[in-house]
Amino acid sequence: MMRGDRWLLALALVLTTAGLVMVYSSGSFYAFVHYHDENYFLRQQLIRTVLGVAVLFGCARFVSLRRLEAWAPTLVAGAGVLLVVVVVMGHMSKGATRWLRMGFMSLQPTDLARLATVLFLAWWLKRRPVGELGFWRGLMPPLLMTGLVAGLILKQPNLSSAGLLLMTGFVMLFLSGAPIRHLLAPVGAGVGFVALALATHPYQMGRVQTFLAFLFNGQVDAREAGWQLNQSLIAIGSGGLFGRGLGAGMQKLLFLPEAHTDFIFSIIAEELGLLGSTALLVALGLFLWRGMRVAARCSEPFAALVAGGLTVQIGLYALANLAVATGLAPTTGLPLPFVSYGGSALLVNLAAVGILYRISALNGETEALTRQRWSREAA
Repeated sequence: MMRGDRWLLALALVLTTAGLVMVYSSGSFYAFVHYHDENYFLRQQLIRTVLGVAVLFGCARFVSLRRLEAWAPTLVAGAGVLLVVVVVMGHMSKGATRWLRMGFMSLQPTDLARLATVLFLAWWLKRRPVGELGFWRGLMPPLLMTGLVAGLILKQPNLSSAGLLLMTGFVMLFLSGAPIRHLLAPVGAGVGFVALALATHPYQMGRVQTFLAFLFNGQVDAREAGWQLNQSLIAIGSGGLFGRGLGAGMQKLLFLPEAHTDFIFSIIAEELGLLGSTALLVALGLFLWRGMRVAARCSEPFAALVAGGLTVQIGLYALANLAVATGLAPTTGLPLPFVSYGGSALLVNLAAVGILYRISALNGETEALTRQRWSREAA
């Protein structure tokens, strides 16, 4: 087998290592207060990192794309069953039922579902190209399947993950060669989906209203719904160029909620400053570039769509997390890929890296997907 893109592995491991350090730095005080053990989150994340790295290299070395393709419908069906189970009997925390307890860690079926959905869409679009079959026979079936999975995720409720799954599906349809005019319908449906979700989930509407007040009027309700955003901005602003120093941040001392998960970037900016946070963004950007490069060089449709879908999905999660931390999007509760504290998200993202590496090892040197995509547009 040819050697794959080692930059993918190196960048993912660098980000994961940085995350391990920052999880300890941002969560040690919270862990001491709530668990009487400042190493609690570090120990949990270290175990998950070891498992995740094993999954990464297992996928990079042993995953067969043919078998992955053959199992795609079964995987998405299994993920759908887990989503139903978590809604019925999952563990509730902070008003949401998103977790299944599994020993020392919790499983979020949403993470498995987003990976399985990418595989299913790639499997479907390879066999039934939208450009050839048209809107109803080519576009509607994968849209309905993606919408069904997104709907189960929304039941938890988890509007942000459901929305990002729909966006991932939209990009995969575009990469598969779907005409732009056919993609206008799912955009309208997505807007309606979000509007309905906001109308039926008042706490999510409250987050949007807080965000809009800050965006257009510069107002932050520092004592109520805007507390997290206000503390996040304080952390980012106090970091300066070089930061307060690793471990010397103040906002993690119970001022900023979820400092080791949703708002870990704010602590990175506070402790490592503009230089440290910029280095993180550069590493994320390089990873996304290498991932899309893998997709662009694929000549096999299934592999191309899987690589593109997985890379876009990781990029959307990163963009959403960073936008929330900086006040450019409503608070969503999404982790920063590879960096935030978490189990199933880290395992799935590292598995995605292993699959990307496996695909890159089969690629040639030409921009095959790019050539195919735009040749269709020209035709």
